[in-house]
Amino acid sequence: MRKAAVCAAGLVALSLWAVTPGLADAGVGGMFVDVPTTHPAYKSIQELVKRGIIVVGAGGEFGGNSPLLRYDAAQWIHRTITNLESTIKVGTDLTPRLTSLETRVSGLDATLTRELQAIRAQLAQVQGGAEAARKAQTALVVGVTGVVLALAALALYLWF
Repeated sequence: MRKAAVCAAGLVALSLWAVTPGLADAGVGGMFVDVPTTHPAYKSIQELVKRGIIVVGAGGEFGGNSPLLRYDAAQWIHRTITNLESTIKVGTDLTPRLTSLETRVSGLDATLTRELQAIRAQLAQVQGGAEAARKAQTALVVGVTGVVLALAALALYLWF
């Protein structure tokens, strides 16, 4: 008799737990009863619940289709600000971080400047090579023209 009562109580508890998945884990897994795991916002909602910004209500529903009340928005914004403030301590000296960033940016600037100078030098070489190629082409044309004229003169001399 006692085993039957324990089994019945266990089945009732299990049934209640299965019917209300949002309450089963208090929303920790983002498991609202009205938000399917395939919904595009599921992971976002899950993360907001995990961070304590959105709190699971008594019914375990998110109410994604209901309008956002200003009261709810104020609570969500307040929780977000509180989370941010706890992450970044007020009065934290950011000078070392800024100095590190400035150093890295200066290093990148110097690297980019060197690379731009190298590219400009290569471009000047290419342009100088193009100028040399034009001069060589002109010299070839003048030389071939001279040879053709010399052959023509020789042919005229021998012919007449």
